[in-house]
Amino acid sequence: MELIKLFLLGACGYLLAALYDIALLYKHHLLSRVLYLGFFVTALPFPFLFYTYQSPFSTPFKIVLIFGMGASLLLLIYSVLVEIPLKGHADGTLYTKGTYAFCRHPGFWWYTIFTLCVIVYFWYAPIVLVGFGFIACNFLLIVFEDVILFPRLFPQYGEYKKTTPFLIPC
Repeated sequence: MELIKLFLLGACGYLLAALYDIALLYKHHLLSRVLYLGFFVTALPFPFLFYTYQSPFSTPFKIVLIFGMGASLLLLIYSVLVEIPLKGHADGTLYTKGTYAFCRHPGFWWYTIFTLCVIVYFWYAPIVLVGFGFIACNFLLIVFEDVILFPRLFPQYGEYKKTTPFLIPC
């Protein structure tokens, strides 16, 4: 039952993230600032997992998995929260360099690697389902962004789609 609650919490975060994107589209800046918290709500279930459950593996293997989680988390933070504001030109301008030159949604890969490391760390079937549920929610969000939202937010997104793959770098 607790895992269902954690999944619903994370899924609500993805819903808030999608609403954030919609608020940006319709230029509701104050609302978008509040809904931006949805991205952080998606992360809330993970500390609860570590607080509630134990890994069945030996310490060296756990260290390898924690290193994988840390590295992917740092890459996720860089791609999504640091790279665009640091290297992008202006607010509302499409950023197509750095990790975004390899694929249109690099954060999806970092999040997926992080979540897969968590899944393996706990190696417990219900957590596997929750983890894959979070990956599916993230995938649905980026499909929504890629197909509906970003083409309307960024006039140059059609050209970007022609030159940069959706997820799998060539």
